[in-house]
Amino acid sequence: MSKSGVKALEEEKLIGEIDRIRDKIVETKDYRKTLIEEVRRLREERRSLVEERRKLIEEIRELREERSRILEKLAALKEERAKLAEELSRKKEQLKIVRQLAEKEGNVAKLSLRRLQRRLEELEWRQMTSVLSPHEEKRLVEQIARLEELVEKVKKAREQIITAMELEAEIKAIRIRLREVIDKIRELREKAGEVKEKLKALSERVTDLSNKISSLSEAINERSSKIDEATRELDSLYSKYRELMIKLKELKVARQKGIELEAIESKRKQIQEKMKRGEPLSLEELKLLYGEF
Repeated sequence: MSKSGVKALEEEKLIGEIDRIRDKIVETKDYRKTLIEEVRRLREERRSLVEERRKLIEEIRELREERSRILEKLAALKEERAKLAEELSRKKEQLKIVRQLAEKEGNVAKLSLRRLQRRLEELEWRQMTSVLSPHEEKRLVEQIARLEELVEKVKKAREQIITAMELEAEIKAIRIRLREVIDKIRELREKAGEVKEKLKALSERVTDLSNKISSLSEAINERSSKIDEATRELDSLYSKYRELMIKLKELKVARQKGIELEAIESKRKQIQEKMKRGEPLSLEELKLLYGEF
C-alpha cells in the first residue's frame, strides 16, 4: 500500500475518533443541561419550602406570644379565684356569727322600737314634770334604765339583721364573680389547649419541611457536583477534539503532500526512462529531474 493510502486510512480512523468525541460532547452537554434544569427545579422547590417554613415559624412565634398572654391571664384569674374563695369563706364565717347573734336576740328584734321609744319619752317626761316620792322616783328611774337598755338591744338586734342581709348580698356578689372567674378560667384553658395543639401541628410541619429542605439541599449538591464533573469532562473533550482536529488537518496536509510527491516521483521515473531511451528532454523535464522537491 502506498504512503498516501496509509495516510488515508489514518485519516479515516482519526475522523471516526473525532465523530465519537463529537457525539460524546453532545451527549455530555445534554446530560449537563438536564442536570442544570433539575438543579433549577430543585432550587425553586426548596425556595418555596423555605418561604413556607418562614411563614410557619412566624405563625408559631405569634401563637407562642398569644399562649403566653393566655397563661398570664390564667395566672391572674387563678390568683383572683383564690382571693375570692378566701373572701367568701371569711364572709360566710362572719354571716354565721351574725346569724347566731341575730337568732339569740330574735324576739327582741321583733319588738316595736317606736313604741319603746315613745314609752321611754313618756316616762322621761313624767320624771321631769311630776312630783314623786323617793320610792316612786327610784322605781321610775329603774323603768327608764330598763327601757333604754331594751331599746339598745332592739337596735343592736336590728343592726345584726341588717349586717346579715348585707353579708348575704356580698356573699351572693362574690359567688357570682367567682362563677364568672371559674368560667373564664375554663374558657382560657380550652383556648390554651387549642393553641398548644396548633403549635404542635405547626412544629411538626416545620420539622417535616426542614427535613425536605435538607434532602433537597443534598440533591442539589449532588447534582451540582455532577455538573462540575460534566463541565470538566466537556473541557477535556473539547481539548481532545481541538487536538484531533489539528492532527487531522496536519494529516490531510501531509497526505496531500504525499500524493503530490508520489505524482512527481512517477513523473521523474518517466523522464528517466525517456532519458535512457536517448530522447531529448525539455527544460521543465530537466528541472523536474534535477530539481529539489
